[in-house]
Amino acid sequence: MPDKKTASFMRSLCLGHIEEEIILPYPEPSAAERETLAAISSTLHSMLGARAKDFRAWDLAGEFPPSFVQELRDAGLFGLVVPEAHGGMGLGAASYSRVIQELARYDGSAAVTVGAHSSIGMRGLLLFGTEEQRARFLPRLATGELVAAFCLTEPGAGSDAAGIRTTAVRDGDDWVLNGEKIWITNGGFADFFTVFAKTSLEGRGHITAFIVTRDLKGVSTGPHEDKMGIRASSTTTVHFEDVRVPAANVLGEVGKGFKVAMKILNAGRTGLGGGSVGATKRLIELATAHARERNQFGRPIASFETIRQKLGQMAVDCWAAESVVDLVAGLVDRGYEDLAVEAAISKVLASEALWRTADEALQVAGGSGYMRELPFERALRDCRINRIFEGTNDILRLFIALTAMNDLAESLKDLSQSMKGVLADPVKGFGVLSEYAKRRASLATGIAVEKGKFTLLAP
Repeated sequence: MPDKKTASFMRSLCLGHIEEEIILPYPEPSAAERETLAAISSTLHSMLGARAKDFRAWDLAGEFPPSFVQELRDAGLFGLVVPEAHGGMGLGAASYSRVIQELARYDGSAAVTVGAHSSIGMRGLLLFGTEEQRARFLPRLATGELVAAFCLTEPGAGSDAAGIRTTAVRDGDDWVLNGEKIWITNGGFADFFTVFAKTSLEGRGHITAFIVTRDLKGVSTGPHEDKMGIRASSTTTVHFEDVRVPAANVLGEVGKGFKVAMKILNAGRTGLGGGSVGATKRLIELATAHARERNQFGRPIASFETIRQKLGQMAVDCWAAESVVDLVAGLVDRGYEDLAVEAAISKVLASEALWRTADEALQVAGGSGYMRELPFERALRDCRINRIFEGTNDILRLFIALTAMNDLAESLKDLSQSMKGVLADPVKGFGVLSEYAKRRASLATGIAVEKGKFTLLAP
């Protein structure tokens, strides 16, 4: 098996190897983590459980009142992943994902506000920040004195992140930043921005990540965007006009910002997956309750086979999505590093399970579900964005497939090189050929040969 730190279950699986040591035993939270999560869940229920009318009103208004954002601060929800040494809760990936799951049961906009701060807004500081940078910013990020936002997308650069046009030019001890970012979650009230800019004016790429704070001259934000869903969350443009960013605010290495962005997005997908699972669970509860209460033809619609099939499929989708999301988060906590494919799969699976569940839950509710009085139509609007942001599902599917194909191509490339020199070095050449033939035979017959033993692979 590959070294633990570099192993990838899915990449190995695509090459015909099942590395069961990676996924077994299935990760479970410790007793201490369960106790912490129970306390947070209780706090969220007390804080948000009776706010259904408020969330509906804030959705209509298209924004949260400042007082509610302050409640999120007071509850410590901006410090979930900040280490305890800097004033936060220090939650691992699995526990954090479960908290976002719980938040999403009450309101998508609230989950996105907290998630954008922790999952991506300040994640770069946790992954790549220097000790000085962490000491300077993390305590205030933990309390919510600083709320974080992630600034990558531009009018001409969405999925094509390498094509950004925001520039940063070195001038003495500073970098001079110019450009515009769009669709920035928390943009309206964030004070801490992780910003990506070109640091070479020649060609594409050569991107660098910067920590930019609102108090720097030249930073401004546009009006609140009028969105289809997650309407109460703040989404704005962010403008940078001759902003002088101290060199000490460079995040990671100069010119290595694309790697920083991808690492941040990979890490953030457990939060998005957790939010999708939480919303899915809540919709199943709401649809089941409605099906039991709604009577047609003299009996509850829950007694009809068609409705039962819908509810059953929702449960299947939810179970599968939660299993994968929790597994990936658990692998993060265990120290596995090559999880880009697994994280992409979890995001695609969970966001699409939620979309199907929201659609079918509204169908179960019928005409009532289409009305604003019930939460089904808002849930449908809110969850549609999950298939778009933090990497569109279309791009992620390509990434998953191309990674597998690239690994296979490298394997075949090794085979090709060995065959060229098979007569000159028959031991090496036939050794590689033997390994390739064994793998192909295993895939074709369903029987694996390992250390002289035959094993029937699961169908």
